Amino acid sequence: MQRALNLLQMDNAELSGLLIEEAARNPHVQVTLPMPEDPVPPRKRRHWGTPGLMAGAADFDPDRMGAQAAGLYAHVQAQVGLRFKTAKERAIAEVFVSALDLSGWLGETVEEVARAAGCSPETAEQVLRRLQGVEPTGLFARSLAECLSLQLAEAQALDAPMQRLLDNLPALARGDTAVLLDRCGVDAKELGRMVTLLRSLDPKPGAQFDSGPAPRRAPDLIVSRDAQDRWQVVMNRASTPEVQVARLAEPTSKEGLETARWLERTLSRRNQMILRVAGYVIAFQHAFLEQGPTQLKPLTNAEAGAALGLHETTVGRIRNGLLLQLPARVLALDAFFGRGRVACRNGGSLAGDAIVAIIRSLVATEPPKAPLTDAQLVDALAQRGITLSRRTLANWRKRAGIKAASDRKCAK
Repeated sequence: MQRALNLLQMDNAELSGLLIEEAARNPHVQVTLPMPEDPVPPRKRRHWGTPGLMAGAADFDPDRMGAQAAGLYAHVQAQVGLRFKTAKERAIAEVFVSALDLSGWLGETVEEVARAAGCSPETAEQVLRRLQGVEPTGLFARSLAECLSLQLAEAQALDAPMQRLLDNLPALARGDTAVLLDRCGVDAKELGRMVTLLRSLDPKPGAQFDSGPAPRRAPDLIVSRDAQDRWQVVMNRASTPEVQVARLAEPTSKEGLETARWLERTLSRRNQMILRVAGYVIAFQHAFLEQGPTQLKPLTNAEAGAALGLHETTVGRIRNGLLLQLPARVLALDAFFGRGRVACRNGGSLAGDAIVAIIRSLVATEPPKAPLTDAQLVDALAQRGITLSRRTLANWRKRAGIKAASDRKCAK
């Protein structure tokens, strides 16, 4: 039971490391780890400003893709201006920028960029090395291995065994632990640690410009609308490890075989329970998804557990550390559990975080020369059916880091 509880509270990166460690010890355990595919060189040069770059027909959203491209493009353009002083270097860098996919990877080879820029491959390579110093680390990588190696080098974690693991990503994807143990020269426990670290990195650093900075690792769950325009949540198959009982000609041990079967069953139950909790939370916070943080409702572990027939500690374990990919951003599951409770006149209630969001929105649109006082903020909230005392509002305002009206006026 303790092992099952540990699996329940792990994110996909931690789970990948544990399963690889188990597979390295137990030949009956077969693990599959999905990996992003390396970029495919395009047939012709792409141009920034074309929305939908790297998007499939099913998930094409011109407004969102255009905004993401503009954000990434503006960011790297600013870095080009800072890092390169000569017109020749900047011109070469611009060609690299035009070959950048929304994932942050390069969609063309150095040789292709060199031909387009009218320079030698050696010169283009030098420019690329400097571009790979742009934050967030991992931009301008030519492959998944290079993207991850840049991030590991920044964290001073790119030692010889880790480099050999990067050189054998196909073996890692198919869970070939025998090959990995042999080529990396480590034991099962160290291999599991290395895989956890590797899976905690961001394989597509350019994607965070979709909605501002986001957690580095891949999300565990994906939230989207179904064909009936209803919200749904599914496991992220791009980051969720899979485990199966390996079919061996001769079982090595009865205990190993039983452990493999237990892992397969327990991982399936883990995923189902995670989806139950996440599905309930998504449905409960429908207004939050539709209208934003000002509509976040209070929700506790005990309330979610009672609705699902689970113990509140089980809900607590599940919400700890899981990341959800929404259509325009990544959020922790924990963000859907609104803290604090403020009653509204319509009989409902809002979370304290929602009150803070409302106060922020009111202050953001206040007249610069006449900032809203706490009394005026209280009145504005009252018009929305939210009754607060001036003292309580002042506490919420301070908690949000918003200065008093007199200080805001001086600052402006």
